[in-house]
Amino acid sequence: MVLLGTADNSLQVAHELALRTVETLSNTARRIYTALVGAGLEVALEREYSPKVTQVVFFACAESVALAVGVHPSTVYRKLPELHQAGLVHCRGHFCTHNQRTRSDGSVWAVRLTPTGSAARVPFDWLKKQYRCLGADIEAGRTAWQQMRESYPSRDKSGIRLDYILRWALSTPSKNLVTFDPRTAGRVDISAIFDVPAVSKQDRAETIYNAAKAISSAIQDSNTSQRFFMAVLWNLCRVRDRTGADYFGALHTMICRVRADVEEDFARSGFALLYSRLKQAGLLGDLLRSS
Repeated sequence: MVLLGTADNSLQVAHELALRTVETLSNTARRIYTALVGAGLEVALEREYSPKVTQVVFFACAESVALAVGVHPSTVYRKLPELHQAGLVHCRGHFCTHNQRTRSDGSVWAVRLTPTGSAARVPFDWLKKQYRCLGADIEAGRTAWQQMRESYPSRDKSGIRLDYILRWALSTPSKNLVTFDPRTAGRVDISAIFDVPAVSKQDRAETIYNAAKAISSAIQDSNTSQRFFMAVLWNLCRVRDRTGADYFGALHTMICRVRADVEEDFARSGFALLYSRLKQAGLLGDLLRSS
């Protein structure tokens, strides 16, 4: 698959992918899938995922998906079981705390970028992330309800508007998940970890190599630890294939914390600190026993 650099091209690729899906999909479900794939391609580009990634997970509101396709939100909810059964889309509600109450602020979407393969699934760790500040969005009028109020009367029922979804799915400047720019050789993008479970099995070796290299660089350790992290990632894959347990999000969180500790001179050795925390969490023992 080639991830293209503009919304128009992403939409064209998404349309071609949707045409190759199962024939049992209704026209409306296929349009919804097209919009979600188009948004997923743009998100993958922003995060600089591997072109071989087969699933993308992002945050967006169901109302925005409806606006993008030109249908009522209830139509999106009615068609989601159809897409879920086909293994193309998995959607889970996302909740946050606002005014000391639990509120829904949108949904987390897992979208398969290939017409065939493993069913899309939202990792549990992605449901625990904070994507927006609901209070600030309400104060600034950036809610899905306000977006519906402004856009619904003039919605386009014939075309697909990815910008409605990308308003939520792409990172805000203050919460940009992408930190690596190959043109400037900047900080390493450790979100490459999420490429590992998203690629096909035959593409894992290269993806794991790149992710392990990213981890070593992120914690400012020499490449001598790269083999260890490759073994960890391979074992994570084995555990996921065998039991369905997904520890990639937990590993990503640990690395982020260790990187911060190293940058603040809290630890002399990022590798030793990460190893210690993996062992303390009981994760390292499970991985070693699975090898």
